[in-house]
Amino acid sequence: MQITMMINSTKLLGCLIVIVLTLACLQMAFILPEGLLGGGNSIAERNEFIQNNLGLWQLGWFNWMLAALGLLTFCIMLLPFIPKSEWRVLGILLVALGIVPDIGAEVIFAFVIPYSHTIDPTLATMQTLELIAVQLTGTLGNGLYNIGGLLLNVLLLNNKRLPRKLILIGIPGWFFGFGLSISCAMQALDTAKFFTAAGMVWSTTWMFAMTIKVFTRADELKVDY
Repeated sequence: MQITMMINSTKLLGCLIVIVLTLACLQMAFILPEGLLGGGNSIAERNEFIQNNLGLWQLGWFNWMLAALGLLTFCIMLLPFIPKSEWRVLGILLVALGIVPDIGAEVIFAFVIPYSHTIDPTLATMQTLELIAVQLTGTLGNGLYNIGGLLLNVLLLNNKRLPRKLILIGIPGWFFGFGLSISCAMQALDTAKFFTAAGMVWSTTWMFAMTIKVFTRADELKVDY
C-alpha cells in the first residue's frame, strides 16, 4: 500500500512538472517573444510591450522559474534509477548549479528590466540587462543543466532494468540544449530560438514518457546499489 502511494505521488509530480514545462513552452512561443531581445522588435517596442503587458510578462517568467525548479526535481527523481557513483553526484550538482544563474536571469527579466526605464529613460540600461540575462540563462545556466542532465541520462544506461531505447531517446534533447548555449554565447538569437523550441519539445516529451514508463514501475526498476 505504501509503495503504491509513493509510485502514485511520483507519477503525479512527474505529470505536474511536464504541465509546467509545457506551459513554459507555450508562453515562450506566444507571449514572451514580443518583449525579448531577438524577437524582432526594437528596444522601444520591447519596453512598450512589457509595460502594457506587465502582469503576463511577470507571470510568464515566474512560470519559467517553476520550470527550472521542475527540471531539478525531475533530475532528482532520476537518481534512484542510477547506480551510486561520484559521476551521479557530479551530474545532479551541475544541474543544481544551473539553477542559480537561470533563476537569477529570470528575476532580471521579470522584476528588474520592467523598471529599468525609470532609472535610465534612454533604455541603454535595459539593453545591458537584456544582454546579461541572456548570457546568464541561455549560456551559463542552460549549459550547466545540459552537461549535468546528459551525464545523468547516460548513467541511466548502467541500469539494465530500464528500457534502453527510452533512455537513448532522451539524449538528443540535451544536445539541443548545447546548441542553445552556443547560440546564446555567439549572440545568434534566431538560431537560439530554434534550439529552444526543439529542446523544450523533445525533453518535455521524454520526461512525460519517463513518468509513464519508468516512475510508475519504480519498485521494480530502481537500483539496489
